[in-house]
Amino acid sequence: MSKLLIINLNIDPGEGAGCARIDAALRRLARPGTDIVTRPFAQVRSDPRGCLSGVRGLVLGPQGTPFAAYDAAFLPWVRRLVEDFRGPILGICGGMQALALAHGGRVAPAHGKVQGNDYVGLRKILGPLEVELDLDALPSWLPPGLARNWQDTGGRVEQSHVEQVTALPPPWRTVAHSAPTPIEAFAHPERPILASQFHPERGWDAGCDAGRLWLETWLQLLE
Repeated sequence: MSKLLIINLNIDPGEGAGCARIDAALRRLARPGTDIVTRPFAQVRSDPRGCLSGVRGLVLGPQGTPFAAYDAAFLPWVRRLVEDFRGPILGICGGMQALALAHGGRVAPAHGKVQGNDYVGLRKILGPLEVELDLDALPSWLPPGLARNWQDTGGRVEQSHVEQVTALPPPWRTVAHSAPTPIEAFAHPERPILASQFHPERGWDAGCDAGRLWLETWLQLLE
């Protein structure tokens, strides 16, 4: 039986709505019997052996707090976590940003279409949006169904962010982009690490089938 761990990256562990949506989406797609649990990052950081025991895949969930508010140990811990954990890793929204920052990337405010409430004075990219895969950049470890079926979904995914990754350090590769967000997704060229600024767990009832395909593809890495 596979075990998945969703790590809640919010400073306040009570902010769990984003992780709950990820949990619900994965339960709809994962093989029967898959064990899916969510833990606050502080708990995982303080007890990595206990929290990571038997875990086959990691999901770094979204967060709603500027990274400048986190303690100085947070990003080095994220980097060590990625270095030590050898199974598939998926970053979603703030989880993607944490992965990028922990490895020397940069994050900056997005220039969206809707005034957001999460960060005072910043605008928010919100709602369904078409995303294009960078086919030539997709790593060889990625199951081929993503590239083969992406166009059939229309590349439509759900967005909800006020900051976004603006620069990636090597060897990370940009694997998807959109008009407002040049780095919609990135991957490691050799390890099964995939991250998206968009929310693949949302919008399935509004035609965002590309998000569902994204999660289905990542789950195949656990088999």
